[in-house]
Amino acid sequence: MKEPNRERKTDIKSINVVQLNAEQKDTKRLIIENQIVVVTGRAGCGKSLVCAQSALDFLKKKQVNCIYNTRATIEVGKSLGYLPGDLGQKFDPYMEALMENLQKCCADKGEVARLIEEEKIKAFPVQFVRGKTIEDILIVEEAQNLTKSEMLAILTRLGKTGKIVINGDNEQVDIKTSTGEINGLSFVIELSKKIEEIKWIKLQTNHRSDLVGKILDYEYGK
Repeated sequence: MKEPNRERKTDIKSINVVQLNAEQKDTKRLIIENQIVVVTGRAGCGKSLVCAQSALDFLKKKQVNCIYNTRATIEVGKSLGYLPGDLGQKFDPYMEALMENLQKCCADKGEVARLIEEEKIKAFPVQFVRGKTIEDILIVEEAQNLTKSEMLAILTRLGKTGKIVINGDNEQVDIKTSTGEINGLSFVIELSKKIEEIKWIKLQTNHRSDLVGKILDYEYGK
């Protein structure tokens, strides 16, 4: 079987329907040019959308074989409890945000379902990363709810041709850490300050209602 063309050119033109603003285009360029990119910003800044769009472009251009998705299996508020089904079915609720963003990027609304059926989009639960190697693209969502050790386990799965794109927001932390312990998002941000090849970008523009920004300003300050 012929290997896909792994060359990722710096062309940032999209082959899907979402139009990116300037800071999102900068984010996409970083994803194209680097193996590990961290994308942060407040709720509604479009960080998940630009990560999904970038991964979908790689897949459509046959520069990756598969889009993998992981996130902390942490719920907001009370737990929903036991989820029935096999591993894929149990993890499905945690992939809904990625699926929604991929749908926004496709003119053909049935395309994402077909890609899932063809196993071009897969769940990658963090609990099972040991022994794996990422040679395609992995989107790590809600990284603020991963522990430092979980993030380290994910980062050290990176293969020669792989990419890991991490998004999160430290204003939306749902896990409790021990005194002095940093979460996975803070850990990888600190790594980006020490390791040049790890890039970090913070998005500023709010794409939701202006009320979202006002609520966040009230709760967390400007």
